[in-house]
This record gives sequence, structure tokens and C-alpha cells, in this order.
Amino acid sequence: MSGSCEEESMRKSYGERAAGAIVFLLLIEIYFFYNTYATIGGFGVGYQYIGCIMVIMVGGVFFLVNAEVPVLYCSVRSAGVLALPYFAAMIWSAAIWIFSFTPVRQMISGFFEPAYMVLSLFSAAILVYVFKENAALYSFWALTATLLLMVLQRITEFGLTEFFRRLLIYVKSMGKNGSGVSLEDTSFSYAFVFFCIYFIFQEKSGEKEKWWKLALRFVVIIFGMLLVFKRSSFLALAVGLAAAFLYSLCKGRYRKWFVNLLAAGFTFFAIIYIPFIRYGLFNRIMEALNIDTSARTRIYSYYARYYEFSPRYTGRGLGFIWQLMGRAERFNTGLQSVNVHCDYVRFYIELGFWGYLCWVFTVFPWLIKRLIKGIYARNDAVVLGVAVAAVVLRLTENVSQLYSAVLTMGIVITQSVLNGQGIFEKESSPGKEAI
Repeated sequence: MSGSCEEESMRKSYGERAAGAIVFLLLIEIYFFYNTYATIGGFGVGYQYIGCIMVIMVGGVFFLVNAEVPVLYCSVRSAGVLALPYFAAMIWSAAIWIFSFTPVRQMISGFFEPAYMVLSLFSAAILVYVFKENAALYSFWALTATLLLMVLQRITEFGLTEFFRRLLIYVKSMGKNGSGVSLEDTSFSYAFVFFCIYFIFQEKSGEKEKWWKLALRFVVIIFGMLLVFKRSSFLALAVGLAAAFLYSLCKGRYRKWFVNLLAAGFTFFAIIYIPFIRYGLFNRIMEALNIDTSARTRIYSYYARYYEFSPRYTGRGLGFIWQLMGRAERFNTGLQSVNVHCDYVRFYIELGFWGYLCWVFTVFPWLIKRLIKGIYARNDAVVLGVAVAAVVLRLTENVSQLYSAVLTMGIVITQSVLNGQGIFEKESSPGKEAI
């Protein structure tokens, strides 16, 4: 009997190690192929999404070897909360497609874009299931390994001395002069923001981090954010940390009040932000302050012709922006194929007034109300800080369509939720058997 238990334990241990090694390598592949696509059936399918599918497949095999239902259930449930805005957008958009006789190609692109993000979130749930309490940490090092591979490519191209000379020019120009070393297109900076908030506020019972480990991680984060320079990332990090810190200071019922205040404030702001952009107030303020918006003022002016702020505005359906970008290139109008650079405006254009309100409710108020329980302050602070950072990023970026940001957000929030619920402690506690 004893020998049988030992064999089963060894089998599970080998299974965990094998699954962990495979998933870690797949995660590097997912981060590395940030803009590489294969053509399948006439449509581009990113290698990163193929990697996400493989992660889920490995997780399925791992479940057969080492079924830990509580961990998998809680991971998938958290991913479901994060995925709800995409489901809401797809369902609402389906009605728009039907009644507006939308072209099939727009419907296909409009369906697959949020579907890929849902795939990323559920692969994040599997990563937490496989890596357990080390999911965020191992994912961070997978991202770091990817970044170092890309840096090595640049060093091979320019040489070590020339690389750092160009990097200094790039940082001094605040990302305006890439000097050939910029990795801005990867958008990894947003992922480093989420990891930074996690490492500052993470809490594991009975375990303290050694200072040099934390210091090493923050050095990597600073280097990564400078190499993938995004001004919006620094602002999002500051606001996210502030929200997390204020929440961690609250006691008892004041935590719930603080969360409710943020939810109500976000909803109000998300509504008034649309006319703020649509009627040019954003552009006027930026011009008055002489702030370089990297052509966002021109982008917002261009897209203003396609929507109005009114309860009667019904939206154009998901996929409209991509089709519009494609037409701008095909008709040779001289316009660049650029995104809206604001999640709020993009979802408003595509979902309409009432569909946008539905998306707004699910993307932040629903998330923090469902995942923050007000019991474990520091773990809840991570969830809130990351959610608030994403709110800030969406002001001038299309973070909701960036798989690396969505994947990392899913990993960090799911990990924090499970840490706060003590799921991993229950699974590892001696004397407790699965029912």
C-alpha cells in the first residue's frame, strides 16, 4: 500500500515537472512570436495563439495525470470573470451584425479578435493550474527570457557598445528615437507593469521574499520598461500602485466602500470620456499644454466622423475598425493603417451607446466586485492595482486587443485571487485527501 502511494506521488511529481517545463517553453514561444502569423484558410493565425492552444492541451493532459479540481475550477472561474467583457461584446455585436447586414469578412474578423483574447485568458488559467503558486513568477521569467533573446539579437546586429549607446539615445528621447534598438512593437511594457504591481503587493502566508530576489526582479522590470518605452506604462504603473496602496491602508468595511467608489467613478468617467474625445476637448487640452500625443489627436479627429455620442447611436459591429484600416490602405488615401489608440472609443464605435455601457460594466466594476472580497488586503490590492492600471492604459492604447497584456493580466489576477483564497495551501496541506 505504501509502495503504491509512493509510486503515485512520484508519477505526479514527474508529471508536474514535465508539464511545467513544456508550458514554460511554450510561454516563451507565445511571448516571442508577438507579430508572426501563419496563413490558414486565407486568414492570418498568430503563432502566439497556436502556443496558447498547446498550453491548454498540455493542461488537459496534466489534469488526467494529476487532477486537482479546486485549483482548476478557481482558475477557470477567475478567467471567466476577465473574459466576460469579450463575451458581452461578441453577443451584442452579433445583434448589430444581423440587423445592419454586415459583410461576412467583418463578422469573421470581429469574432476572432475577441475570441483570441478569450483564448489567452483561459491559457492563463491553465498556466496557473500547472505552475500553482509560482505561476506569476515563472511567467515573469519566461517574459524576461524572451526579452533577453530579443536583446541578444540586437547586440549581435550592432555590437555591445553600440547597442548601449543607441539604447541611451532611445531612453533620452523618451522613446521617440528608436535608434534601431527599440522593442516598442512588442508592447511588453504593459506586462511588466502588471508584474511590478504583483511583486510589490504579493502575499503568501508563512513565506517572505529575500530582498535580493525582489531587487533583481525590479532591475529587470526597469530595464524592460525602458527598452520597450511606453509613456502610458509609467503613468499606469503610478496610478495602479497608488490605488493598490490606498486599498491596502483601508480597514474592514472601508475596503468595500473604496471599491464601490472606484467602480462608480470609473463608470461615470468612461461615459463622459467619449464626448470628451468626440468633440475635440482632448485635442484642445493637449495642444494648449503642448503635449506630444504621438499623432493621437489626428487619429481621434479622423475617427470622429464615424460615431456620435447619443443613446440613438447603435454601433457598427466588431471588426469595423479593422475593415476601415484595410480600406484606408486599399484605396490609397494616404492614411496610415492605425488603430484608434483608445479602447473606450474603439468599443464605443463598434458596440454603440448601449453596448458600450454593457462593456464598461463588465470590464471594471464587475471584475473588481467579483474578484475582490475584502479579506486578504494585499492579494486584493494586486487585483485592484492591475485592474486600475489597465483602466489607465485603455485611455490611449488598445490594450484589450494585445494578447501579451491580456495574458499577463490574466495570470497575475488569477494567481492573486487563488493566493487570497488559500487554494494552494489546501492542496498542499498534509492529511487532506481529495474527495
